[in-house]
Amino acid sequence: MAPTSPPTFRRRRLGNALRRLREGRKLTQQQVADELGYSIDRISRAEMGRTKIEVPLVRALLDVYQVADAELRTALEDMARNVSQRGWWHSYTSALHLAFQDYLGLEQDAASVRTFQTMLIPGLLQTEEYSRKLLEAGSGIVHSSPERIAQLVSVRMERKKTLSKDSPLHLSAIISEAALHDTIGDAPAMRTQLRYLAETASEPNIDLRILPLSSGAPHVGLDGPFTLFTFADGAELASLETLVNSFYLEDAESVGTYSRAFEQLTTRALDHDTTRAHLEQMARAL
Repeated sequence: MAPTSPPTFRRRRLGNALRRLREGRKLTQQQVADELGYSIDRISRAEMGRTKIEVPLVRALLDVYQVADAELRTALEDMARNVSQRGWWHSYTSALHLAFQDYLGLEQDAASVRTFQTMLIPGLLQTEEYSRKLLEAGSGIVHSSPERIAQLVSVRMERKKTLSKDSPLHLSAIISEAALHDTIGDAPAMRTQLRYLAETASEPNIDLRILPLSSGAPHVGLDGPFTLFTFADGAELASLETLVNSFYLEDAESVGTYSRAFEQLTTRALDHDTTRAHLEQMARAL
């Protein structure tokens, strides 16, 4: 019997993709197991994300499902490879909830991320000082010790490397202007953060926009922040975060709703160049 472990969202996502391909060929798990000489238990656990799915198994399944699309095959093989490998965050696991480790894995796997934030600057765009002061606000409530806060700051800084790696993540971020007026730390620290945002916005893989307080009519963003992941295989999911967990929505209706919400917010936000100018003006005013 294949070793069993609690499913992470990343493994479930790969398993679901393989299940959809099997069902598209109108094959049962038993038929696939017989074709490959495996037990039905192995196929079932793979589809449920309850066992590690190695690249050779993915290739064998894709052959059975007659998947000829080279890009799809590569995307699914890469997904299996990434899920099986230890991520860069492995050395920080003592400070990270399993749900956040899953989130970091999804962020690493994604081709693009769209995020809307109401009161905070997105983690991928935070300076070290802003991040530290923000995390210190949760000392004794969310974070148990200064050492854990220091580790989380390091994780947040490490996350940003995904924006500058080969084939970097494409980030589209809309930030409510309210988040920029809420000084985290002292004025010099906030000035540094605003200037960092203005500089980062010039990167070709980053589309940063401010949703002004004077945007006019109510908008769907008033219901709260959210993040949308898009992967190389075309799959999408929405993520909602709380103080202690992350929740994922992957059904087409929910993802479509959040995608349309992001489109609405984009139309209400300042354009790219105006956003940069506004950030620079705010930094000078501090």
